[in-house]
Amino acid sequence: MGEFEKLFEEGLELKEIRKGEVIKGRVVKVEDRNLYVDIGYKVEGILPREELPEVKVGEEIKAVVVRFNKGGSPVLSYKRYMEEKLTGFLRACYEKGKYITGTLVEKKEDGYVVDVSGLKTFLPLKEAGKNLREGKKIVAKITEMRKEEGGLKVILSQKDYLKAQEEKKKSRILSRLKVGDLVEGRVVKIDPEKGITLLVGNVLRAFLPLEELSWGRDRNPYNYAEIDERLRVKVKRIPKDGQFIFVSLKETKENPWVKAEESIRKGEVVSGRVVEVRDNGLILEVAEGVEGYVPKEEISYDGSTLRKGEKVSAQVLEFDPKRRKLVLSVKRTLPKPWEEFLKRNPVGSKVTGLVERVEGARAVIKLEGGVYGVVHRSDLAWIKPGRVEDLLQVGQSLEFAVLGLDGRFVKLGLKQLTENPWERVLKSYRVGEKVKLSVKSVHPFGAFLQFPEGIDGLLPISEVPKGTKIQEGQELEVKIIELSPDKITLSMKEEEKREEIITTGSSDKGFTLGDILKKKMKI
Repeated sequence: MGEFEKLFEEGLELKEIRKGEVIKGRVVKVEDRNLYVDIGYKVEGILPREELPEVKVGEEIKAVVVRFNKGGSPVLSYKRYMEEKLTGFLRACYEKGKYITGTLVEKKEDGYVVDVSGLKTFLPLKEAGKNLREGKKIVAKITEMRKEEGGLKVILSQKDYLKAQEEKKKSRILSRLKVGDLVEGRVVKIDPEKGITLLVGNVLRAFLPLEELSWGRDRNPYNYAEIDERLRVKVKRIPKDGQFIFVSLKETKENPWVKAEESIRKGEVVSGRVVEVRDNGLILEVAEGVEGYVPKEEISYDGSTLRKGEKVSAQVLEFDPKRRKLVLSVKRTLPKPWEEFLKRNPVGSKVTGLVERVEGARAVIKLEGGVYGVVHRSDLAWIKPGRVEDLLQVGQSLEFAVLGLDGRFVKLGLKQLTENPWERVLKSYRVGEKVKLSVKSVHPFGAFLQFPEGIDGLLPISEVPKGTKIQEGQELEVKIIELSPDKITLSMKEEEKREEIITTGSSDKGFTLGDILKKKMKI
C-alpha cells in the first residue's frame, strides 16, 4: 500500500468533533500565547495559555470546542468547560434542593455577592442571616437559576439552612433540659397582661408568667426586665411539643419568709413599701414576698397616712415567720433615722454595708442603726456595668461612699471610691503617642480599641490605610490624635501635616466618642 493510501485510511479513523463538544486531550506543545493539544483529530486543538498557565507538556486536560479557526483547527476553552461543569452541578443542586457553600465577597444595598467556585451569585438581604461580613463562608440553597445575556444568574437563600440549624440546636438544648434546671435567656417580648418571653440559646422560647415574677405583689413585668436584658430563670414545665418551655423568676430566689427569719428580729427597724391601704391600717412589703401589717394607730403621731407605693421605715412589733405574721410600726421610727445617719456620715464619707436585696437596676444595702441605703447600677462602676447581680451579691459586706439621700434611703456608690478611669487616661497618655491596643469591636464607621484602663478609643475608618482589614481581638499599633475628657480618637496612618488637637478643647466636627458610647449604652 502506498503512503497516500495509508494516510487516507488513518484519516478515516479520526473522529469527528463538533462545536460545543467536551473533549479530552494531551498537551503536546506550550508556547507563550497558546497550548497545543492532541485530541485525536486531524489537527491539534488550540487553547489560550492564560486559561491554564501552569500546565506542562504531557498533561491530560478536558476542554470545550468553542469554534474552528480559518485553518480548520479547533479552538478550545478550559474556562468554558469548567463553567459548564459548575452550571451542571448547580442545576442538580437547585433541582434536588441541596445546599451549596460560597464565600461572601461584597455587600450591596439590597444584598450580598457570593462567590461559588468562581461564579458570582446573589444573596438578597431578606434571605440572609445576621452579622455577615466579607470573607465569611455561608451555606445556602439556590432559589432561582436562569441564563441571561450577561451569563448565568443564580439567586441564593440562607433561610432553610438557618432554620434547620436552629431546630438542631433547639433539639440539643431540649434533650439536656429538665424541670428544675436554671437557664439564662434574652428578653425578646414583654406583655404587661401575660408575662415575659425569653429566648434560650437564641433558639428556644421560654415563657415567664406574671405570677412567677416575684414572691411579692409586684406583677409589672417592666419592673423586672427590659428588652434584650438577660434573665436567669428556673424551668417549671417542658411541654411535649418542645416549642417553648415555662419558667419562673421567683423560684431562683429562696422563699422570702425563710430568709426573713434569719434577718428580721422583734424591735428591729426595717424598710418597707406600702402595697395596700386599708381603713384600719397599711400593708408594707419589707422584702420581696414578705409583707407586714401596720395598724392605723402605728402609722404616724399626727394621724396622717401614707400612699400606696410609698417607701417607709418601720419597727418590728411582732414577727412569726411560720405563720407569716409581721406587725410593724412606722411612727416609732421617728425622727427619721436616715437623716440622723447622714448627720453622722456626711456626703463623701465611707460606710460599710451588707447587700440586703437586689431590685432590678439597684441594690438595697443594710446600714447601721436600721437604716437602709441604695446603690444604683450607674454608681457601681465608671465603665457601665451589666446587671447589679454581677457586681453585688446578697449577704456581701462592702465599703460604700455616701452620696446623699434618695428618698428614705441613703444614696451609696462604689465607683466613687476609685479614681475615674478617664482621669487616669488623661494623665497617662498624650496626643501623638503610639500605643498597642486590642480591637474590641468593628463597625462600618470604624473600630473601638480598648485601653488597659477600660476606656474605648475610636479608630475611624478614615484613619485606616486602604486595604487594611481589622478583626475583633486583633492587636494594633495606633497613634493618639485626639484626647479629651470624653473622647479619644486613634489613627493607623502616618503623620501627614495633621493639625495638633488640643487635649482640653472640643471639636465641632462630626460625632464624639461620648455620643457613640451613649447611643451604644442607651444612655
